[in-house]
Amino acid sequence: MLSFFANLFGYLLNFLYNIVSNYGIAIILFSVLVKLVMLPLTIKQQKTLKKNEKMQKEMQQIQFKYKNDQEKMQQELMALYKREGMSPLSGCFSSIIQFILLFSVFLLVREPLTYMVKLDSGVIEKLESIVSEQGQTNNTYSEIAVIQYMRNPESRSSVSNDENEQKQDEDTNQVENEQSTEKNEDFNIDEYKEQVNLKMDFFGIDLSQVPTKDIRNWKSLVIPVLYVISSFISIRLTTNMTKKKKEENKSDSNSEEEYNPMEDANKTMMWVIPIMSVSIAVIAPLGLALYWLANNVLMLVERLVLNKIFDKEEEAKENA
Repeated sequence: MLSFFANLFGYLLNFLYNIVSNYGIAIILFSVLVKLVMLPLTIKQQKTLKKNEKMQKEMQQIQFKYKNDQEKMQQELMALYKREGMSPLSGCFSSIIQFILLFSVFLLVREPLTYMVKLDSGVIEKLESIVSEQGQTNNTYSEIAVIQYMRNPESRSSVSNDENEQKQDEDTNQVENEQSTEKNEDFNIDEYKEQVNLKMDFFGIDLSQVPTKDIRNWKSLVIPVLYVISSFISIRLTTNMTKKKKEENKSDSNSEEEYNPMEDANKTMMWVIPIMSVSIAVIAPLGLALYWLANNVLMLVERLVLNKIFDKEEEAKENA
């Protein structure tokens, strides 16, 4: 399933790249378009959260009334959700979509020649073999190694050599290289130079770089750090908004703090997704971190705008 979405996203990213001729700008435009496509789902989710906030007083009353009978309390809470046409886990659907996007884009950025450029798998294998002969192979991101090699064939340091870190017997390697050379001697690598040599420079940052492969290069840490900052701003904003609503509800009620299954699920996912994303961002090509950074910034703007619109709608209804 992830390959299907990565392949689909690849068509869009390649289309944008052909327009702007820059991988980084194409990723940002890709993020914007994905957000626009997801906007109806986001609006629905926001409306669900707003509706859930309105249910808090009733939930508090139920929990206060049945605080000594957990089974009855759960039954009444579920009945409330049913009357309002909501599910306690309705927020999980959005989280599932986020996971699909997260790993699909990771696959797309990891294998851009397969999913974005749409090169034949046989051609990619030969390109990887030739790059491997030059000592620039990367077992984890072999297609990224090809792109880096095509950009600078003389370079011997831009791509980490995972295989050289685990050297095998020298005689065995020599035989394998001779066989590989014979196999690829009729293959003209220059025919694919234009397709493979993607322009991945983004304001002086090479989006093909993997932060953990070159920690000394501070530029490779800029985007992941900005992503972490934007993630915490997003979490802080969401937490403050939720806290404000809970305080408003408490001021109108003497009941104890409510148990909200949907809120608990959303809180968990609110932390799990950024932590998982950061963990992946530092071991993946920077193109992935740039996508998540752009997505975070867009999400913050989206949340602020939608909340303002919904608050105005509520005020209009109350004053009507």
